Parts: sequence; structure tokens; C-alpha cells
Amino acid sequence: MKNFLNRLCMALLPLIATGLTGCSTPQSDGKAFAAPTQLTARLADPIDIDLAWKDNATEAAGYFVEYSPDANGNFVIITALPPNATTYRHPHLLPQTRFVYRVVPFFGPASNTAEIKTGKQGSQQSPSTSETPEASPLETKVKKSIRSMKTFTAAAPTGLRATLIPPAGVRLNWTDHASDADGYLIEIKPGWSRDFKVSAILPQGTTSLTSYDFPFETKFTFRVRAFFYGQSSNLAGQTTGEDSAIDAGPWIKASPAR
Repeated sequence: MKNFLNRLCMALLPLIATGLTGCSTPQSDGKAFAAPTQLTARLADPIDIDLAWKDNATEAAGYFVEYSPDANGNFVIITALPPNATTYRHPHLLPQTRFVYRVVPFFGPASNTAEIKTGKQGSQQSPSTSETPEASPLETKVKKSIRSMKTFTAAAPTGLRATLIPPAGVRLNWTDHASDADGYLIEIKPGWSRDFKVSAILPQGTTSLTSYDFPFETKFTFRVRAFFYGQSSNLAGQTTGEDSAIDAGPWIKASPAR
């Protein structure tokens, strides 16, 4: 059962149309949303690559680790890591294969949380475990920026509700307040875990999601995060099956970054 969330993440991450952070006010938006730097890629052994970078942002909600599977500058997400992460191992890779990486922070405020337990008969709706008043029609029309710390908190999604679709489906609904989000992250914490994990990335303006095939008789806690992609790190390249780091190559310098 503990492997369920990992499988769910792999299934839902391709829905792109791809940790907790506090909301204390930093000295500047630039410091709050700073890009990671000094990314390196080193061989731990012939088929495992260790990544390390410097975390510079005070308000990162987490980090996407991305790689170019064909070393051609087209990147896909490997995993989503919690805030303050500075390392990741990419394991069990093909030998004698080139991999190019970058780390992209994501920022944005999270909603209230909502809980539900699967496996019960009949409809069941869960109120928020951290209550947030329903927004008025005027409030839903006047949206706020998540790219400024002045309006960061006000742009968070509100009114998150989780409804059971018996016996093991869940429908999530929430109110959107962000004017400039790149999308929404669905974050899930199963009953056996202490931590939330990004399980789906949805397009901007989304206010609901329905998903099925959760484990039976299991409690899940959900939250939704309006987010935007930060500036990516430098690129780092490595080739498996060799003993020393390989120079990234001149094409990397011209590779586009967010």
C-alpha cells in the first residue's frame, strides 16, 4: 500500500496541459523566488547519478527535478521534491547514456486541507480540517497575484472539499483566487505518511479533479496549491558508465531555461 502514492504520482503527473513553506515576508520578492544555483551531476556508480545544488529561495514550495532523456534540450519531470531539498539520486539508468539535468523551483500558496476515507458506502463529503470561509461572488472575481509577496497569501485556493465516489474515488472542488498561476498542484498525504506529495499538475483556472482507484478503507488528506514555475538552475550533464564527469558541452549553454 505504501507504494500506492508513488504509482499515483507517476500516473497523474502527465496530466500537465506536470513540502510546505511558510508565508513570512522576506526582504524582497527576488530573494523569496530566487533560482537554485551550482547544480552538479556526478556518478555515484556506473548507473546512478547524484545531483546537488544550492537552495537560494526563501519561499519555495518545492523543486521539480527535470532531465532531457535524449540530451536534446527537451526536458521532462523526474520527481517533485519538498522545499529546502538540495540533493537527488537518479537511479538505475541505462549505461553509456547521456543525461542532462536542471532543477526548477515552484512557488505558490496552498489551500486549506480536506480529509476523506475510502471504502464506505454512499456519498460522503468531508469538510475542511482547517476551515476557510467560502468566498463571496465578488471575491472570486477579484483575483490576486501569487508572484508578489504582497498578495501571495490572498491568492491561495479556498474552500477545498473532498467528496467520496464510492467505494474508492474522490472528487475535489475548490475556489480559484490566483490571477497569474501557471497551474495547480494536487498534494496528497495518505494516512501512513507524515508528508504531502505532489500527485498531479493541472492547468491554470482548474477548480476540480476526479480520480479513482484509491486503496480501500484508507484515510487521505488533500490540499491544492496555486503555483508558478521559478527560474531554473544551470544545466548539468553526465554520462553513465564512465568514471569521471563529462563536460556539459557547448550546446548546453544555448539550451533554453524557464
